[in-house]
Amino acid sequence: MVIPLIVWMLILIFIFPVYLFSIIIFGIYRLLVNFIVWKWKPDFIEHFSSRELSFACDDFNGKVRKNVLNVSILNGNLSAPKLREGIRTRLFTQKYFTKLQCRPVLFMGYWFWEKTSVNLESQVFEHNEVKTDDELKSYLPKWIAEGYGPGKPMWSVMLIKLVGGRTAVVYKLHHMVGDGVSFMKLLEYMCDEPWTHLETPEIRPFSLMHWIYAWYTFPWNALKSYRLARIRKGFRPTIYYGEGFTSWTELSLEKLRVVRRASKCMFQSALGGILSNAFYRLLEHSGKSDIPATVRLVIPIPYPGRTDKQLTNHVGWLHAELPIGGGQKALFGFDSNVRKSYTLGMHGVMWEFFRGMYLVPNPILKKQAFWGESNIPPVILSSIPGTLTKTHMMGNEVLRAFPILGLGCSMGVNACVATYKDTAQFTVRVSKEILPSQEMVDLLLNKYIHEELDALYHQAIAKQEQDLKSPANNHLQIQMR
Repeated sequence: MVIPLIVWMLILIFIFPVYLFSIIIFGIYRLLVNFIVWKWKPDFIEHFSSRELSFACDDFNGKVRKNVLNVSILNGNLSAPKLREGIRTRLFTQKYFTKLQCRPVLFMGYWFWEKTSVNLESQVFEHNEVKTDDELKSYLPKWIAEGYGPGKPMWSVMLIKLVGGRTAVVYKLHHMVGDGVSFMKLLEYMCDEPWTHLETPEIRPFSLMHWIYAWYTFPWNALKSYRLARIRKGFRPTIYYGEGFTSWTELSLEKLRVVRRASKCMFQSALGGILSNAFYRLLEHSGKSDIPATVRLVIPIPYPGRTDKQLTNHVGWLHAELPIGGGQKALFGFDSNVRKSYTLGMHGVMWEFFRGMYLVPNPILKKQAFWGESNIPPVILSSIPGTLTKTHMMGNEVLRAFPILGLGCSMGVNACVATYKDTAQFTVRVSKEILPSQEMVDLLLNKYIHEELDALYHQAIAKQEQDLKSPANNHLQIQMR
């Protein structure tokens, strides 16, 4: 506990005076800009929040690397005019989705949301070819990385006809507009029936002592986290903004529940353990000799006090080490690391730390955001709420609904899961440097992920049966008879 104190002393002596001087200068300038906007810019409806600013260094009109997608596969044909009318009546009439009718504008060095007219004919369009499911998977990574037109809102929707009389409705939303939880609310409004939610639990609020401990240890823990993110080379691409492959599968939600309860771990820890062992087996099968022992991973979790008034980016990020391979040991080791991450409280302090980005002009902000993006852990595992009941979209039954993340210039693996009916819709986007072909990504999702889930599930069932046969549970057996 002495080292954090030494780090704080160095910060107070050498960094804090510069920080305080900068805050005063930037604060005065920011107040001036806000006054000009309030007085002479009525179309600027609000400024970027601190979390939105962390996604604002993207090249909106070029190669975008911070998109959130959902692929809803419908039974039947859905036309673009009908979908446009649904967006106009179901989304544009709700204050919650105001940002869908705005564009980001840089004014005097700061980002604002400006009200703009939306041409739904260009925002919602149909692809001109009928595709198979495999062709859809191959096509989407190219569209994920495409930018948006100058002056246009940061979203678009593409309809793709699939063989078998189905339609894929692909929603693409830039992460600055909203996170995965907000995005699912958009999908709920586009569906005909209200959703039955499996809510993603929020991070518990910190106690006063937890805040004190988190702030005291933050500088030292941040330095260690930065070092770990840099030395964990296994799943970090060497080329920024490189190509990748996407694939998806459906997992049994009941099997995941059994594994989680038997392991007494978080839902994300169960998924992390499955993903870890599946990757290890695939890399071993492919003959890779330098399989990393661990990789650095982040888990986005909704932060307490999320606003329910608009699309938002209100999440905290838990940083943890994910062991690669090792069966159940990987699951338990990962869950232990996630719990340690919560105890350290870095996610809470970083949330407060991000608030300072509100005062930083864009030239400095862009460099700061790019530095942070290129040094974050190379793997992200996101879990977002869906619906537990069957639903329809514009009169067509939703057969599947897969979430896709395309985040970060140095991300090696983007894994995301969302619930639909009794399944977990699991999607992985992998850098081409890690898995060099679409066939390997499909093998990971369609074979190894399922085999690892089944193995952990059968182990959990065997443990339950063994516990019931234990002499300590004789009273339960008597009652059951």
